[in-house]
Amino acid sequence: MATSGIKSMILQSVLYATTNQQPLLCPITARWQCFSTPSTIIAAPDNFNPDVQIPSPQIVPERNAPPVTPLPVKPKPTATPEKSVTPSPTTSLPRLTKEADQIAAGRAWKYFERNWNPQTGLVNSADNLPWTTWWDQGSALLGIHAAYQLGLLPQDIFQQRMNTLLKTLEKLPLPATGLPNKAYSTRTAEMRQLNDTPDPKGRSGWSVLDMARFLLGLHVMRSHYPEYSDRINRIVARWNLAKLVKDGWLNGAIPRAGRLLEVQEGRLGYEQYAAHSLKLWNIQATNALSNPPVKTVQVDGITLQVDQRNLKNSGATNYLTNDPYLLWGLEMGWNDAVKPQVQNLFKVQLQRFKRTGILTAVNEDSLDRLPYFLYYSVYSNGQSWQAVNTSGKAYPQLRFVSTKAAFSWFALMPDDPYTKRLRDFAQNLSDKNRGYFSGRYENSQRGINASIDINTNAIVLESLLYQARGRHPLVLEARSQGRQQK
Repeated sequence: MATSGIKSMILQSVLYATTNQQPLLCPITARWQCFSTPSTIIAAPDNFNPDVQIPSPQIVPERNAPPVTPLPVKPKPTATPEKSVTPSPTTSLPRLTKEADQIAAGRAWKYFERNWNPQTGLVNSADNLPWTTWWDQGSALLGIHAAYQLGLLPQDIFQQRMNTLLKTLEKLPLPATGLPNKAYSTRTAEMRQLNDTPDPKGRSGWSVLDMARFLLGLHVMRSHYPEYSDRINRIVARWNLAKLVKDGWLNGAIPRAGRLLEVQEGRLGYEQYAAHSLKLWNIQATNALSNPPVKTVQVDGITLQVDQRNLKNSGATNYLTNDPYLLWGLEMGWNDAVKPQVQNLFKVQLQRFKRTGILTAVNEDSLDRLPYFLYYSVYSNGQSWQAVNTSGKAYPQLRFVSTKAAFSWFALMPDDPYTKRLRDFAQNLSDKNRGYFSGRYENSQRGINASIDINTNAIVLESLLYQARGRHPLVLEARSQGRQQK
C-alpha cells in the first residue's frame, strides 16, 4: 500500500477512535431523556454515530430536577515569572525489577521517541500522524511522567520536553469559547478539524471527556513536580472551565448549523471517570457522579450495571467496556462504590474464557483494517459481547484481546492467574522499533491487530509505573502531595 494510503487509513482509525456519542440539549430538566438528531462528532472514546436514524421520542417518566451546581472555581494566576525549571529529583524513584517489565517499558517508550514533536512538545495520536485530541495528550502526559519515573527518560530530556509543551500551551490558540478546540496539529499547534483540515476559528467545539483526561494529566504533573505548578495553573486559568459542567452534568459542544450546540456528554463508566478527574480541579459534576440513570443486567449470570441511555433512546451507545474502569483504578484508585462493578466486569470476562476457551479482554481500540475502530463491550444496546463500529454495525469476526486491558488488569490484580495469563499473552505484541500493537484478534487466523497508537503505549507505561509504585495510583493523595511540595 502506498504511504499516502497508509496515512489515510491511520487517520480514519484515529478519527473512529475519538468519535463521541452524545444526545443534544433538550427542554426538559433530565437532559439524558431526550432523543437527538445526530451530527458528526469526533472527540473522545464514547462513540457517536453520524448516520443513525433516531425514532420519535416516547413518553418517559419525569425525574426530579437536579440541583444547580455552582460554577467551578478556576485556578488563580500567579505572578511567578515564566522560566525554564529543572524538576527536583523525586525521592525513591520506583524501579522495575523484572526483566519482562523492563522490556515492556522500553518497547512502549519507543512510540514516544518516534512521535514526540520537538516544535510543540505534543505527541502524535497515532504512529506518524501529526494530529491529536486532548484525550490523547492526557495519555501523552501520563506516559511521559511514567517514563521519567521509571528511568527511561533522563532528567534533562524530561525538562526539555516539559518546557517545550508548557510554552506551547501558554500560547495555544483558543476559540471564542475559551476552551481548547477538539483537535490540533502536533507539529504547529494550530487548530484543526476532526478530519485534520485547518480550523483557524476553532469551530469544532470541545469535548469534556477529552478535557477531563488532559486535566488529570496536568494535575499529575503539577502535584508530582511542583516546580511546574504555577505555570500549569496559569495555563488552565486561561480556559473557561465553567463550560465543562452544566446543571451537574458533563457538558460538551458540537458544531451545528454554523454555531456550537452544547450537549450532555458521557455514559456510565466514562462519565464517572471524567467527573472524578474534574474534581481534581474543583469542578463538581454532581449529577454525573451521583445520579447517572443506571439499570442492572445479567450477562452470563453475572449482575452488571449499565447506562439506561442507549442508542435507541438517546442516540448514544451505552458501551460497558474495560477502559474507563481500568484508567480509574490506575490513576485515581477505585472507590468502594465502583468496586462491585469492577469485580463483576472482571469476573464475566474470566467466565467467558472458562466457558469458551477464548482469551477475553474487551476494550475500545483502533484496528489495522476496516472499520478501523471497534467498541468491544461486555454489554451494549441490549446485547452481550458486542464488537460494533460507530454506526452500531456488528463485527463479531473482529473481536480482539486488548493489549492495554491485559497490562492494566495484571497491574491492578497481579495475584489472579487469569490476569497473569493476559499479561503473558500481551508481552510480545509489539514492534521493537515502534511500540505496542493494539492487540490480537480472537480469531487466531486473523493474527495481530497491528494498529499502533498513543493510548495503548501510554497505558502500558502507566500500568508498569503503578506496579513499580507498589500498586499506588498515579494521582498523589493529598498527604503525599503535601510532603512532596515541602
